[in-house]
Amino acid sequence: MTTIPATVQERIPLPAAGAPPAAATTALSMADLFSILKGRAVMIVLLWLVFSIIAVGLFFLFYIYFPGYQAEAWVECISNRPLEAETIGQPALQQHEHERFINSQARFMTSPGILLDVLKTPEVRSTRWFQDVEPDERPLELEEDLSSAPIRDTNYVRVAISCRERTDPAKIVRQVVNRYLLEVRDRAKAPYRVELETYKAEAENLRLQINRKLEQIRDFTADLPPGFQTGDGGIAYQQLTIYAEQVAALELQTMELESLSQLYNDAFGPGVSTEDRRLVEQDPLVSALANQVLMLEQGLQLLGVKFGSNHREVKEFQNHLDMAREQLDTERDRKLIEMQDYRAEQVRTAFLNSQNALLLAQEKLLEAEAVQSDVDRRAAELQTLNDELQFLKEARDGAIDVSREVERITKETGRALQVGIRQDPVDPIERSSPAWILLPTGVVLALLLAAAIPVLLEFLDTSVRTPQDIIRHLNIPMLGVVPDVDDEEVPIDPVETAVRDAPHSMIAEAFRAIRTNLQFSAPAERQRTIVVTSPRPEDGKTTIACNLAASLAQSGRRILLVDANFRRPALHTIFPNAGEKGLSNLLIGEGTVESLARRTDIANLDVLPSGPTPPNPAERLASPQVQEFLEAATARYDQVIIDSPPVLLATDASVLATGVDGAILVCRAKENSRGIARRASDLLLSVNAHIFGAVLNVAQTRRGGYFREQMATFYDYQSGEALERSRQPVLPPESASDDAAGSAWESNDQ
Repeated sequence: MTTIPATVQERIPLPAAGAPPAAATTALSMADLFSILKGRAVMIVLLWLVFSIIAVGLFFLFYIYFPGYQAEAWVECISNRPLEAETIGQPALQQHEHERFINSQARFMTSPGILLDVLKTPEVRSTRWFQDVEPDERPLELEEDLSSAPIRDTNYVRVAISCRERTDPAKIVRQVVNRYLLEVRDRAKAPYRVELETYKAEAENLRLQINRKLEQIRDFTADLPPGFQTGDGGIAYQQLTIYAEQVAALELQTMELESLSQLYNDAFGPGVSTEDRRLVEQDPLVSALANQVLMLEQGLQLLGVKFGSNHREVKEFQNHLDMAREQLDTERDRKLIEMQDYRAEQVRTAFLNSQNALLLAQEKLLEAEAVQSDVDRRAAELQTLNDELQFLKEARDGAIDVSREVERITKETGRALQVGIRQDPVDPIERSSPAWILLPTGVVLALLLAAAIPVLLEFLDTSVRTPQDIIRHLNIPMLGVVPDVDDEEVPIDPVETAVRDAPHSMIAEAFRAIRTNLQFSAPAERQRTIVVTSPRPEDGKTTIACNLAASLAQSGRRILLVDANFRRPALHTIFPNAGEKGLSNLLIGEGTVESLARRTDIANLDVLPSGPTPPNPAERLASPQVQEFLEAATARYDQVIIDSPPVLLATDASVLATGVDGAILVCRAKENSRGIARRASDLLLSVNAHIFGAVLNVAQTRRGGYFREQMATFYDYQSGEALERSRQPVLPPESASDDAAGSAWESNDQ
């Protein structure tokens, strides 16, 4: 947000020293609202386009997919009740009774009894409206959609409804009017007895239909198979369950036998089990050979004991034993092979049997499913017949109830109504909704919504961005606004010496405006010593202090710029010739103002740096030596500008503010919140410090912002030569001027 210095019309009157600031208000004025809308015009246009597209899209979406067609009918209602003798109050009484009569008839047309009868008619049941609405919601939906109201100053009642299908509203309105007329005529005493017979005939007709339906159900039931029953208790369902379980069991058994058969057919099939060996050993031949081997082994042991192991007979006996053992092993192997082959054949046979049984079971399951499907179909047909029978019974009961009610009414009533339809409902030619007026209305609402969003963002943004924010929320005067260097057309670096380096720039003009407002804020003797502080670091208080001091010096006043920020001194970097000693040395008696202050390349401006950082800055600034220093400085200079630490981070600024004529609070735009800025001002006021006003620093240029157009006008107004000078850095004084200034300084010191 780029701003230019306040003009005479825009300058805010500042109170004199010691006078309380004017009461602030937090309400937005029309000018503030217009400024917000102007500043966010691009956002408003873009949002307006987006919301307008959405509104138009929704309109055409409803226009295409949710059209509304309306049909209406006019019913004339006249009471032929004999009139009473006229009196003075008779006309008003008759008009009141007439209006009440017409309103009663309009309300009666939408009564639940008539609407329920309308919903039972085939014409209404065939409409798309009837099919789209849930059964339980149809009476309430019809009551909400149907409009029945008297036409003012007439005997007519207007009945209308709006539907999505073009032919639906005329059908529904026609049925409502017809049911109403029938109901009203049935309530009459003599002229409408035929209507009562109609209801009775309708009830009789429904009774005959019910009898025919019962015969149809009996004939249908006679054709059903014996033991027909649906659900879990039916025979077909039980058989289907049994066959399904059999198929599942046979499928599992077949899979297991197939796996076992493949295992036996594998070359590396199952080995010989203990059971197989036991059965082989029980074979007669194997058992005989085993006994023979056992006897030969015993005989060999006896011969060995008798003759020794090397005897001829022992060796011959040993050969017989080996041959018997070999024969036994051969027979065992043969029997085991036969045993495995037998087992494999058994498994294969069982697998084939199980497979055949599975096929048979599957065929039976398919047959059972076909039977069950036929049972379900017949059960559905039977249920449909029963539902139709129930509907006929309900219609018959309704007709009987209506006929009884009409009969009762015709006996009790002594009056009759003249009712008749004067305008039949016709199919609408064009849509009734959405109305085309909604299209421009949606665009207008989109504009209002697009304009409301920036205003809402403005309320949600709690930062200090404008002079109005400072005046409204801080309740302190406004000294000026400093634009952002990035928005400046003239290159300025560094900004701390903008008044010296770019005297024809917008920023330099802003500081001169601050100087002017400051001079008008209080008498000159009440602003000899000024503290410049801010709520937080990096708010630009040093920049404001340096440029304010330079602009005051350029006006012909002798200015001393003091760096009292012991925690983060900066003046010695801005003015390199300031020296190493400064305020801290002066406060401990290691010099005077005359010896420690250094002149700068700006005429009438001297600077006193902070000097070495003391161990206790706040206590040092609260010492009596500070007042002695201020008295000495004001005796030598017209004004003393003091750069202090942020007021919310250290008590230094509060301590200094109690001993000077006043303070200037610097707020950085978009960085300081209103709460932080208010805490800073409240903290200064709590120590009885006089606040000359606030300076809004780094105000950025934005559309509709503060004097955006005036920035271009400011540079256009200047001559080409002046503009070129503003874009060139100002050189320091020549050596001769320096010598002259130095001589003047020495003379002044003496």
